[in-house]
Amino acid sequence: MAGEKVLVVGSGPAGLSATKELLNMGVDVVLVEKESYLGGTPKKLKYSLLFPELRPASEVIDPLIKTVEGKVKTYMESIVEGVKEEGNGFTVSIKDKSGKIQTEKVNAIIAASGFEHFDSRRKYEYGYGIIPNIYQISDVEKMLSENKLVTTKGTPPKRVAILLCVGSRDATVGNTYCSRVCCAVSIKQAMEIKERIPDAVVHIYYMDIRTYGLMEDKLYWKSQLEYRVGFIRGRISEFMRGPNDTVIIKGEDTMNLNRALVVPYDMVILANGMELGLGSKQVAKALGLEFEEHGFVRPLDPDRLPVQSTRKGIFLAGAITGPKTISDSITEGYAAAMKAYEYVTKGVWEESDFAKRKVEVAHH
Repeated sequence: MAGEKVLVVGSGPAGLSATKELLNMGVDVVLVEKESYLGGTPKKLKYSLLFPELRPASEVIDPLIKTVEGKVKTYMESIVEGVKEEGNGFTVSIKDKSGKIQTEKVNAIIAASGFEHFDSRRKYEYGYGIIPNIYQISDVEKMLSENKLVTTKGTPPKRVAILLCVGSRDATVGNTYCSRVCCAVSIKQAMEIKERIPDAVVHIYYMDIRTYGLMEDKLYWKSQLEYRVGFIRGRISEFMRGPNDTVIIKGEDTMNLNRALVVPYDMVILANGMELGLGSKQVAKALGLEFEEHGFVRPLDPDRLPVQSTRKGIFLAGAITGPKTISDSITEGYAAAMKAYEYVTKGVWEESDFAKRKVEVAHH
């Protein structure tokens, strides 16, 4: 190796797996992370158990952190401010929280800065942040991991409602896509709640259930047959504050002749979806990347070259290109590392006119 160096932006599952593989192949890595810790969103929100195996998130994330921590040059609490092409690589400007800028010369870049959860306050009719005992799945993960699943009164909830597709499949907030993981996370949380509070009543309100692949029996059927979780297909119009800090759901049951629903619960959980957050938008703009129609970063060819960006020498991994599971993000991190390795050692960069054709079709 002749001193090849790769910059990895983001230390979530995708960024950590990419860094790990590059290290294994003898490539120098520079890691940039905007937070003060490694691990990305699973660490930030203190994920509890991962679906579908219901294993602790720490079992997956912590080993990745240990393989990277102290072994690469790392800029914590820092962002990529800008990139210039120079010679056979890039000169990258990195800014820390004090505003100090340092530069690194690298041969390739992997953007793996991830996603952010939809902020349910944008769906004002659901009362998040206004009505007590309405939470997001991202809030509940922390409550479960810290074993503090209680209402505002400090007591375990005996009646829990989970509402799917909050901020996903919703043109009113500009997110027409499915966030892919919310059904599975919500059912997983329902099973965790029943495990801890066996006599709790847990209902999941849904448009469609999308426990794709091998998750159908491990989550959807298991939650009903073993945990007695109830599924109600319906449209929820609003939440109201009830007596004793209960939450009253109003809507209609679309499976039963659109029967009106007015049901009280101790706790409501909103299954808030995934978006490209401000952090990843800033990364994409600094790197000169393109966005696709849903607001995520556009790969060069989503079917054939999903980890190559539209800019030569820059690769993509994880939820920066769309909603993904943790395991898929880890896999993409490995793939991006391999493609970056081929690029910095052999100059391999595959071409595709897919993105160009998409633009031409849109203009017609």
